[in-house]
Amino acid sequence: MTKLLAGGPVITLDGDRRVIDPGAVVVEDDRIVAVGPLDEFRANYPDAEEVDLSNAAILPGLIDSHGHAGHGMTKALGDGADDWLELVAEIYFRQSDTEFWRAESFLSALEHIEFGVTTSLSMTGSMPRVDDPKYAVAASRGYAELGLRHIVALGPPNTPWPATYRDVETGRETSIGLDAMMETVGAAIDQLNGTEDGRISVFVGPSALVAELDSEGNATPAAIEAMRRVYRMSEERGVYIHSHAYAGQLLAAAESYPDILTPKLTLAHCAGISLDEVQIMADNGVNATHGPLTHAFAAARFPLTEALEAGVNVLISTDGSGPDRSFDLLSQGRIAAQLQRAYFADTSILPAGRILEMMTIDPARAFGMDDEIGSLEAGKKADIIAVDLRSARMGPRFMPLERVVYVGSGLDVEFMMVDGQVLKQDHQIVGLDIDTILDDADRAARQTYERAGMLDRLASHPTTWGNTRYS
Repeated sequence: MTKLLAGGPVITLDGDRRVIDPGAVVVEDDRIVAVGPLDEFRANYPDAEEVDLSNAAILPGLIDSHGHAGHGMTKALGDGADDWLELVAEIYFRQSDTEFWRAESFLSALEHIEFGVTTSLSMTGSMPRVDDPKYAVAASRGYAELGLRHIVALGPPNTPWPATYRDVETGRETSIGLDAMMETVGAAIDQLNGTEDGRISVFVGPSALVAELDSEGNATPAAIEAMRRVYRMSEERGVYIHSHAYAGQLLAAAESYPDILTPKLTLAHCAGISLDEVQIMADNGVNATHGPLTHAFAAARFPLTEALEAGVNVLISTDGSGPDRSFDLLSQGRIAAQLQRAYFADTSILPAGRILEMMTIDPARAFGMDDEIGSLEAGKKADIIAVDLRSARMGPRFMPLERVVYVGSGLDVEFMMVDGQVLKQDHQIVGLDIDTILDDADRAARQTYERAGMLDRLASHPTTWGNTRYS
């Protein structure tokens, strides 16, 4: 069936960055057939099923280039304390069963649909859980079954190794080293990569670019071996690499194992990196993904503007929906811009179009998917959203690009399509039992917190009211 999506402005993100108003997108099966003027397309496709989006801006589906599976179940956990990472590590690695990961994946996939995010990437845990591929498989099910495009990032956690995990379904505790970790990653690639008609992918996803630095800032032998193994698996399996990076790690990688620094590598946070490290990224085509609301950025600045000016492909991401944010990627784009503008006292930084690129075509290019997604062009996959412009905050009706970027929220998304399948229409999510998804997540989360003895950590912090800081 051919569909004619009838706008409203169409913000294409194509090579010419056309904005066609009023515009239309013609979709047949899972592909875009044509993008152009509405009146012309109505005449050319008289038998197409027309979808009225005349009060909306049509644009490519948003791409969230970094997140963490599990965080959907740990939102606000331990707020005000400094042990959140320890709490979630206990939950993810020792207290969670496959039902926890399955229920979380449905909850987070549903939230992605709410916010117009058609493609996302998640590490399986705060650091990847790599004792058994069943956890990564469970953490992908919601995205697969709800019709989204998703990337699972799985690889070695930070040292110390061996890493210890507990399988609550068998009661067995296991300690595994690098060999077993990489076997789990390979098994996950075998089971998931390219499934669901190509909507589910797997990247090799070590928790850190350099798993361990010595006292002089050099990569340890164990860290060098991990980089070698990660790179080898990426090359042998034909998949990309996704990791975190922090101050000093790019320098250490460049000095000890520069092969890993390629355009197939995307690094999250990059908190505290030096301008020399920015140049290493630019020289090697390494991508960066920046979460403006992350704890990492609060602790140490990523030189985002400097990286863009050096030629680094910088993306905007959420880092997941916990502990204190959501998957509303669209709103976080303007937050990223405002933080840079405040830092430099310069409101010219990050124009609206550049912000939108960092959530659409730029992550598509970083992930090697720009021939399929990231823009509205004939031949590409029909991953499309429409943002409602018919509201007081969006009016008056002109400059739709700026309205969407500076004012819009993912909750303004009234229409969403992935692979040509409509997932949201007239602001309503299509064909899902939302109550069951929410109830399953509530049940699995409570059972996990009870098992972990953490129900008391779900209360608000005692110093949340009337204080400048938690104490």
